[in-house]
Amino acid sequence: MSTFKDENPITYRIEKMRTNWVENVTDDTQLVRWIVQKDEVRMVKAFALLESSEHGQIPDLFINFDLPFSTEQEYGLDLLNNWLGIWNDENARAEVADANVLPDWDDTPFQDAPVKKSEETFLDAMSSFAESIDPKQKLVLNVMPSDFMGEPGFVDWVLKCLEIMPENIRFMIFDLDEIPLFHKIPMHFRVSSLMANLNMSEATKEIVQQGDANDPSVGVNLCLLNIAEATNDKNEDDIHKWGKEGVEIAEKTGLKSIVATIYLAYGSAFFQLKKMKEAIRLFKSAEEQALEGAVEEDVAIPAVMLQVYNFQAAAYLYRKKYEEARECFMKSAEESLRQKNTAMYLESQRQASIMSEKLYDTKAAYDLTEEAYEKYKTHDKLQLKFTSMLLICNRLYDYAYDEKNKPLIDEIDEFATDIWGEHWKDASQKEMYQSILTTE
Repeated sequence: MSTFKDENPITYRIEKMRTNWVENVTDDTQLVRWIVQKDEVRMVKAFALLESSEHGQIPDLFINFDLPFSTEQEYGLDLLNNWLGIWNDENARAEVADANVLPDWDDTPFQDAPVKKSEETFLDAMSSFAESIDPKQKLVLNVMPSDFMGEPGFVDWVLKCLEIMPENIRFMIFDLDEIPLFHKIPMHFRVSSLMANLNMSEATKEIVQQGDANDPSVGVNLCLLNIAEATNDKNEDDIHKWGKEGVEIAEKTGLKSIVATIYLAYGSAFFQLKKMKEAIRLFKSAEEQALEGAVEEDVAIPAVMLQVYNFQAAAYLYRKKYEEARECFMKSAEESLRQKNTAMYLESQRQASIMSEKLYDTKAAYDLTEEAYEKYKTHDKLQLKFTSMLLICNRLYDYAYDEKNKPLIDEIDEFATDIWGEHWKDASQKEMYQSILTTE
């Protein structure tokens, strides 16, 4: 007999999160901190969305914000303006007018707010809104910036808010277990830290197993999951077994992108086990399939192609084959440019430059760095903030300094200061961005 868990793997995990909340979040909690694995982030966001809907079961009222983080000074104003835009949206009001749930809230005092102390204005506005619903109403502000990748300014902004948090407001955030940012919050703040423990890989397997056994896509997904399990167990025989079976099933779909994906996962398993010769052999098979798929205009090929190039580059780098690694990074940069993937282009170009340095090809190293900088220096600065452009600026600045190129030194300094602030050259900031790029 199947259990509720078997039939509803996602619902089961939502219920686990609700139980966790009810058992651990107290009335005076200011910050609810979900400690999650990377593959659990989407479930935490889904939980917040569900609780903010008519299907929510926790008494608190949830409001979700996913605005990109700007700066510690401006983020409160960004959130406030976003909320006022929602509140004054006639279409949004029309959706709930019949339900008679709109409170009589006056947003006039919060219009045209200044940047100064904007976090305080934002919290006052949300507290006022909660009181207009019910004097006892608790509001959960789910603050999860869409592009948040470890910006320390966001942590400082949250701590500043906790110092002045109204009693009817609490924040909800997530913190990655492998690189926690909110684990050293001062003791005087009232924090409830919840371990998600959702085991999403098992949830995925449960969902896949519920599919049609005769459907090739189900077989492919099961093989991918079994390859992952065999990798965790360091069982090379099982990796080969499920890899070969996956390729056979994938070929029946007639889609080169799926065959390439299997080869990619198959090779990645040996990459994780540091069996680089076998990994490179399989990555080359993945590349062959991807190139054939590109000719056939398989729409899923571009995403696969980038992974193929980057995995090959990493494998060659591990074996200290810098020429081959550089070639793969340059292919990745070219493909990223074609796909308009700014972050991937900049990082691939940066890595190709590093490989050139290892090959004592100083001119190529400089040219690759300069090309990346020149190509994107007029790009949207908020988008550049969380890319490797900071590291590219550091590298190009050093080149310019060695060559006593003062105009270029001044240009880079002005450009970088505008994005990352006057301390952009600090080692701690450089290390932070290198950490981000390593863990993403």
